[in-house]
Amino acid sequence: MFRTARIFNQLSTETGLNEWFFMAREGVFGPYPSKELALKYLNDFVERKIKAADDCGRSAGSHQLSLTPLEHENPKIYDPSKRKKGLDD
Repeated sequence: MFRTARIFNQLSTETGLNEWFFMAREGVFGPYPSKELALKYLNDFVERKIKAADDCGRSAGSHQLSLTPLEHENPKIYDPSKRKKGLDD
């Protein structure tokens, strides 16, 4: 259903710790404190998509995705366009 390449990590410039993320068509989700937690939330995300019969825009007539965050998801949005040479703006 998904590739493990959807999970990645990077070093936080604020804390100096590794932060884990997962990618989906809807964007980048995270940060999570461990790879295992990112994988768990990715699995939860996929399960919610399956239950909602959401094909993530693959059908020709699909409408705009409305994704509500999981209650345990961190609301911080990761924006890769704001990163330069590993430093946050």
